[in-house]
Amino acid sequence: MTTFNELNWGIIEIFYLILIFFTGFLVTLLILPSLIRYMKKKGNVGYDIHKNAKPEIAESGGLSIVIGLIVSSSISILLFPTLIPIILIFLLTIILAATIGIVDDIKKLRSRYKILLTILTGFPIFIANYFGFIEIQSPTLPFLGKTRLTLIYPFLIPFIVAVFANSTNMLEGYNGEGSGTCLIAVIFLLICCLIWNTVEGILFTIIAISVLIPFYKYNKFPAKVFPGDVGTLCMGAMVACIALFGSIEVAVFCTFLMHIFNSFYVLSSLKGFFESSNVKEIKKDIMLINDDYIKASNQKKAVLTLPRLILAKGPLKEKQLVDNFYAISVICGYFSVIATLFMVWTNKKIDLIIIIIVIIILLFPTITILIKFDRIRGIIFLMVLILILGVILLIFIDIYIMTLPFADLDLLFAKIPINLLVSTLLFVPGLILWYFITIKYFWIQINKIKRKEI
Repeated sequence: MTTFNELNWGIIEIFYLILIFFTGFLVTLLILPSLIRYMKKKGNVGYDIHKNAKPEIAESGGLSIVIGLIVSSSISILLFPTLIPIILIFLLTIILAATIGIVDDIKKLRSRYKILLTILTGFPIFIANYFGFIEIQSPTLPFLGKTRLTLIYPFLIPFIVAVFANSTNMLEGYNGEGSGTCLIAVIFLLICCLIWNTVEGILFTIIAISVLIPFYKYNKFPAKVFPGDVGTLCMGAMVACIALFGSIEVAVFCTFLMHIFNSFYVLSSLKGFFESSNVKEIKKDIMLINDDYIKASNQKKAVLTLPRLILAKGPLKEKQLVDNFYAISVICGYFSVIATLFMVWTNKKIDLIIIIIVIIILLFPTITILIKFDRIRGIIFLMVLILILGVILLIFIDIYIMTLPFADLDLLFAKIPINLLVSTLLFVPGLILWYFITIKYFWIQINKIKRKEI
């Protein structure tokens, strides 16, 4: 991670960032109409399954995002020569993710193969870091500061990229949902990068925003184009790069909390990885009914997903459902800003009173959102619960676990701090408890629907 002070950025560099933004924006915007026509001409279309008319929509529109990223990143290389190594690895990671997505759009890869391939997507970052071409720093956690994972953390990089890429892919399926929630997340990440003072993070968030805005214009309800796996995997990999290169992993985790929750629900209820097209009818999470309304399945064996959780309080039209996703994304964005401020406070660069003031200020729009979107109150409560428990656990770890005189576990390739290993294991019971609370909440809502139908 590089700070503004280290590069001595000024007005000229700000102008360069504006130029990069408009380049990515215009390239993506101009490509999309032609790409939509081309995909329809070639028969690369999908059916909008959340509308009774089942209109044909152009697929693989995420190619426009990839092209926009390539062009804007290439301009960045010319304008910021000191950042060439990290921009090249960013580009290579995005291209690899997009390639896997294109193959999956054409061949329909089995889930296990797609997971393995997305893990490989993170290898350019791992290899470049291993040989010193770039430097990926250990994450900074609120209250704990920089973790002692210098040797082991690089080995986790491919899995981090795979998690974000597949989490984005698993929640996609509704008009404007994937591109809209990613756009909201990246806008908040830009704020977090400014607070954290990370040049790489700011550059890549600006590039991401520049291509997501025009794509969202065509992907929002009623959609004219679908991203395809080329788009969803690319968006997820893009966010993972922002996390790793900008050293804001905690902030990215908070902004993507909705996607991570959904993935956790799906994997636990399906007991593994499955393509949505291969999920049996009895396990479908939602059902399309009259007038394009969508309702939650009340089948016990149905997949537990975030859309099903929102719809458990009654049917909604697609746009209304997606608006609930946006509302959750905005609140998750608030979480990311607060988490970043705590990271800065941990480094003793900000007063605690400033964080308290920000929390109070953000409380007002949060309450407004929860009043308007009553269906997400329980979900947000569960998110706040896990974040508060996480904070309490971090404080406990900082005061008690990290002070214990454990020796490091010496493996052949790395030394693992026993304190951190114990700390990680402490999170497992909390996650299990939180999951069972969520399941209980979900079935309370489903049973209310069943009683109404009777």
